[in-house]
Amino acid sequence: MTSPDIVILESDGILHVDFNRPEKLNAITMDMLEGLRDATSQLRDRDDLRVMLVTARGKYFSAGIDLNSPLAPDSSISSPSGFRRWYRAGAGSMHGLGDEWEAIEKPIVVAFQGTCLGGPLELSLCADYRLAKPTARFGLPEIALGALPGSGGISRLVRLVGSHWARWLILANKKVDAAQALNIGLIHDILPDDEDEFRSAAMDFCRSLCALPFEAMAAGKLAIELAADLDRAQARNVERLTVGGLFQGEEYQQTMRAMQERLASKKG
Repeated sequence: MTSPDIVILESDGILHVDFNRPEKLNAITMDMLEGLRDATSQLRDRDDLRVMLVTARGKYFSAGIDLNSPLAPDSSISSPSGFRRWYRAGAGSMHGLGDEWEAIEKPIVVAFQGTCLGGPLELSLCADYRLAKPTARFGLPEIALGALPGSGGISRLVRLVGSHWARWLILANKKVDAAQALNIGLIHDILPDDEDEFRSAAMDFCRSLCALPFEAMAAGKLAIELAADLDRAQARNVERLTVGGLFQGEEYQQTMRAMQERLASKKG
């Protein structure tokens, strides 16, 4: 599908998804969600694509979902169980996309040029890396509407920053700026504020990921996800299984031979 509200480009193994609805603060529509789904499927299925980068244009990365779109709750739902069925399985649900981002064995990078609120922030918690401009801000304002972030905003945020800061963002309805987001572990790095330099730095980071061995990246993503929820002994078993498999693989053998040849040529 194509939509003027989302631009999808390819470069050097990077699939670049760019939100392009600045006049509506990049509020997420069904078309934009479908574009994200299509891009994610391409990243998953195509061997030539190694990394996905998600950015946005304008003042906001995203102000949340478009409340006039099918992504907003269906007012005809009359029971909690009915809402839960719609929320998890409906056409507008982000649950499946977030799960796919975590499961796919390639890195996904989100780079925030501006404020990100609500559902899009919940989705970004499923990405492998989060980068931001110094002026970016982050918030989960659902409690002001009498609700809570339910597309991973509670479970994933607690796992990422702990219950201390989850209470600050979710229950106190407080926003954090990029510096504080970096301090609490919500983002990984702060990039230059200039728009061109920001985009260039985000692409450079993605290129550095593309240059790393593919099988090690794929196995490492799975191992880290597993180890996060295991005790120390079981997490060590995950390490042993993962590293043992890589040592026997062609990628490691070729990389090690190349390294040994380079060292030998320097000695000569």
